[in-house]
Amino acid sequence: MTEYEQALIAVRDVFVHYPKRYEHCEEELRKVEQEIQDLLHAIELSNFNASTGYQLSKQLQKARKDRRRLKNELELLDSIKEFISYAKPTEKNINKIITDLRTTEQRQLVRVYKMRVRDDLQEMVSK
Repeated sequence: MTEYEQALIAVRDVFVHYPKRYEHCEEELRKVEQEIQDLLHAIELSNFNASTGYQLSKQLQKARKDRRRLKNELELLDSIKEFISYAKPTEKNINKIITDLRTTEQRQLVRVYKMRVRDDLQEMVSK
């Protein structure tokens, strides 16, 4: 494959595939958020034994991890979405988007949730 062909494939990814991927991630995020609400309502409105409670907890944990993965991907794709919005991107625009992507990736690597109310649980998520 020539360097020109590789460059055009990269352009196609940015202008064709990534917008579709963004829409797909948004749709998946909506579904996962609805699943989380279903699980929370099942926990709230039903009586269950320890085994069922554990199963619900693990399902909720998986759904929340899926949600975080999708939100992280959307955060990265937001930069590309901004890039696509430029009528004719300049080198300065492209360099800014690259810097934004690197910054976002670094921030995602060290992200730690800060408890809003239940400070007693902070140690569990800071490991």
